Amino acid sequence: MSSGKRSLTALLLLALTALLVVYGVDTLRLAGEKDRKIAVVLKTTDFRSEYWRTVREGMELAAKELDVDIEITGPLSDTDADGQIRMIGEALAKKPDAFVLGATDPLRLEDAVRDVKRSGAKLILIDADVPGGQPLSLVATDHAEAGRIAGKSMISPLEKTTFQVAVLGNRIGTPAQQERLRGLEEAFAETPVVEFLGMHEFGGLEDDAYVRTGMLLDRYPDLRGIVGLSEQATVGAAKAIKERELAGRVKLVSFDSSIYEIKLLEEGTLQATVVQKPFNMGYLAIESAARALRGVKLDPRLNVEAHVITKDNLYTQGNQELLFPLVD
Repeated sequence: MSSGKRSLTALLLLALTALLVVYGVDTLRLAGEKDRKIAVVLKTTDFRSEYWRTVREGMELAAKELDVDIEITGPLSDTDADGQIRMIGEALAKKPDAFVLGATDPLRLEDAVRDVKRSGAKLILIDADVPGGQPLSLVATDHAEAGRIAGKSMISPLEKTTFQVAVLGNRIGTPAQQERLRGLEEAFAETPVVEFLGMHEFGGLEDDAYVRTGMLLDRYPDLRGIVGLSEQATVGAAKAIKERELAGRVKLVSFDSSIYEIKLLEEGTLQATVVQKPFNMGYLAIESAARALRGVKLDPRLNVEAHVITKDNLYTQGNQELLFPLVD
């Protein structure tokens, strides 16, 4: 054999050996992950919460595809901070290697999150940040940007006359709603024809939103737009608008994509809704936890973009997949 061929053979053997070493290390690393546990405590496990049910579906698919062990818990009410704090403690007692949390009340959960950090578990937050939490990554929608998108979807660029707009929000606003309001205010400030009438609070129930909307329509007969910061706000406002036969004349814009909101889009009472991608968020949260367990450095924040859905684009394939993700 010539010296040239011997050199080529030696190089090929060296390259093959290197590949086998890398493959062996990765195989051992992945094999070790199967015995490592990811604890998940969601804001709620109430099956009637479409948003969090979809987050969970994304998590379960990620766990299946990545072959990681997850255990999902959460309170039945998305306002039960005490119950969630108790569940965080119960999950920590099982000594998980990673912890994914969707906080009910970020301010109330500061101490519980510190407990997670002290345990040594890799912390991933989803949907909302917690003061002082310092997670390896926060997987969330940029709610301020979602608010800006909603504000722009309310007003046609060709609009020339004064356009009165009001916002309807829960009396006890979540951080997400506060950020949405900030984005809306920025969008309206950039639109000369908008006369922004401010945010009007209601008690949190659909019936409260219905009554509050009726009061707004009586007080402002030239009102041309309402933005509901939550599903309850939107459904209650829609009821009042339909009752007075003002659908279309008073534009209604919302957030999220419940069955009720989709129905309102189909019938034309709701002009647009800005939807998050909860399935993607759930998947990315588990993927981030799995990567953290492998020692991969994560992006401090993964922004999952919001998307505007109207009656005109409701039935496109992409939007149907977004609204109704199918999981094998």
